[in-house]
Amino acid sequence: MKGVVSSILAAGCLTLPLEAAVTLHQIQDFSGVHDWSGGIPNPNPPVVVPDAGPLGSGDSALRVTSNGGSGPGGKLLIFNTSSWTGNYTAAGITGITADMRNTGTNTLSFRLAFNGPGGWFVTPASPVAAFTGWVQLEFDIRPFSLLNLEGSDAAATMAAVSQMRILHSSAVDFRGAQLSGSFLVDDIEAIPEPSAWMIAAMAGFGTFFRKR
Repeated sequence: MKGVVSSILAAGCLTLPLEAAVTLHQIQDFSGVHDWSGGIPNPNPPVVVPDAGPLGSGDSALRVTSNGGSGPGGKLLIFNTSSWTGNYTAAGITGITADMRNTGTNTLSFRLAFNGPGGWFVTPASPVAAFTGWVQLEFDIRPFSLLNLEGSDAAATMAAVSQMRILHSSAVDFRGAQLSGSFLVDDIEAIPEPSAWMIAAMAGFGTFFRKR
């Protein structure tokens, strides 16, 4: 009987999803089910909109909406506790790019926020004017570039991120600001430090010119 129980437990374990961990160059294009939340309960949960992405037909994007109220759904914010968690430092990730479109009537100040053992840290704001077309934003997430917000150690947080947020806030804050607005997001990508490949490229050009 003990052997049967062990076999059942083992089989059950095989069906459990493995804990996600962020990887270099991973990209989320919202072509299917997404793992972002706006909090529960929320009258305006984030939704995938077909054909709304930068490429138009066939390119989906995630729509985020807020009502500006003091209750659930009042802040323009989404968070992820699965595929965008883990050790960013070990993965060699120093930046996040995302295609963003402000579809509301107010200028939005986009930030990323990260929580982990060292506390909360956020990126500097990237403003996007109202009713703009698609723009690609790049967020520097190296520990020394992040802004301290109730945190003690940015390096510790980025080595074990438990939550990542995309939000609007003109003030340095991970909670987001109350605002009636909306935006679209697509093609979120984890990237390496630009200087690494730029140095390699320059070295290649140098070799080329010396040979000539």
